[in-house]
Amino acid sequence: MTTFNASYLEEQNLIFGNQQEEKDPRLGLCYYGPYHHSSEVQPLSNIRIGLIGNKSTIEKTKRIIAMLANKIDSPSSNKWLYPHYPGMSSTTSFKCAMQMPDNLQETITDHEIKAILDIADVNERIGAATELYIKKFENILAEDDPPHVVICALPEEIEAHCGISEHTRGAKTPTPTELEKQINKFKEQNQRFLDEWGLIVKAKKPTIAKGYDFRNALKGRIMRVTNTAPIQILKESTCDQMINYTTLVKHKGQDPASFAWNFSTALYYKANGKPWRLAKLRQDTCYVGISFYRNKHSANQNIETAMAQVFTHSGDGLVLRGTDVIIEEGKKEPHLSEKQAEELMKDILAKYNTKAGRPPARVVIHKSTLFSKEEEAGFSKAIGNMKKDFVTIKMNHGFRFLRWGAYPVLRGTLITLTKNQYLLYTAGYTPRIRTYPGHSIPQPLLLAHSGDSEATEISKEILGLTKLNWNTTSFSTNMPITLAFAGKVGKVLSELDKSQPVQDHYRFYM
Repeated sequence: MTTFNASYLEEQNLIFGNQQEEKDPRLGLCYYGPYHHSSEVQPLSNIRIGLIGNKSTIEKTKRIIAMLANKIDSPSSNKWLYPHYPGMSSTTSFKCAMQMPDNLQETITDHEIKAILDIADVNERIGAATELYIKKFENILAEDDPPHVVICALPEEIEAHCGISEHTRGAKTPTPTELEKQINKFKEQNQRFLDEWGLIVKAKKPTIAKGYDFRNALKGRIMRVTNTAPIQILKESTCDQMINYTTLVKHKGQDPASFAWNFSTALYYKANGKPWRLAKLRQDTCYVGISFYRNKHSANQNIETAMAQVFTHSGDGLVLRGTDVIIEEGKKEPHLSEKQAEELMKDILAKYNTKAGRPPARVVIHKSTLFSKEEEAGFSKAIGNMKKDFVTIKMNHGFRFLRWGAYPVLRGTLITLTKNQYLLYTAGYTPRIRTYPGHSIPQPLLLAHSGDSEATEISKEILGLTKLNWNTTSFSTNMPITLAFAGKVGKVLSELDKSQPVQDHYRFYM
């Protein structure tokens, strides 16, 4: 019989207003309001919201914002898991009012919607809808007092014909042109090209904008016109669900209180507020998540682009786009060369230094795939004499553990498999909320670690980083924030041409 050493890691606290601590994001916001540094005289006190939509969605969005200003009771009997929403206004714990000035409103006409719906090609239709919203967005930015965040309210027609539906089947799969197919064939045969000798022929770029996913295309391309105001997408179907919730026979998705928690907190964060931060995250450490995405504009499906998400101890998130990586034949995973890894880490440390005001003393790198020898060598070369930890974090691995009783293994359970491999339960029965919030047997994270820190410290940090996703006010997520949002960030970047600069702040990708 095999025995394993298991231990329990205590749930870490979050910091809220007036430096008060609480383990649960929602309860902390209820009791103490959003976090602000002790040196700040006044935290974020108002959010100027811009609004783009047609007549119907503008009216419904205003009703939603009015609803968010007031208390909303939770329909759940478990008030630890689903507490009442206190309302976001200057008189509630948020101490922040939402403002929607008329001059920050742009209306989409029926004629403009029809022009988009008349486009037969699905990718051109998505591209046209994206450019329409960007045009309206630019009009809002031209005002004297620009918004903190802009809500893009999607009419039913745009949602149906440009979002995920039967009308957009096949939209997400790029179709290479005959020329692109021929070029890829030459590359596979190791043919040389003129640009290798500095002779560049400028190809005429298509004038018709194309998009593969409306949400990702809009979030990505909006960054070419702003570095201050992120967008928040709101569907008309969501508005209808929230406004008519009490009269609906069948409910879909979130209840109004849960929606209000998530939507208002997202607006607060996108307006450059800080809802909460982790209490005991090391102040000298740079936390990095490395992942890859496939660019929709690349006809070669064997090429992926490296991406890094960087987090400081305060939870400030930054996004860096790396270089292209060719997936070798017979291999399923992309890996950086030693030089690519070194250059990416140098950029990461420079970004961290700028944001934190000092270089880190320690670097922790999270990755969902094993580190190659070349990656470790390149990262180590850039890191130099600083302490470092390389951690592979995998979700789907087949390990399962059970415990006696009605509930599953506790969140925070750490099980040692080998000297450098551990299982960490980031999902499971959570004492603070008196339940297990999942629907199936929780699966632990498989951690493979090499570096200077102890297993307990590495695991505590990962457990804490599961509580820093401001895109939700849930108690925690399964994956740490370094990797939890990587897929969505990569999908936004995948819609961008390589020549377009990207914003590095995490709030533009939420």
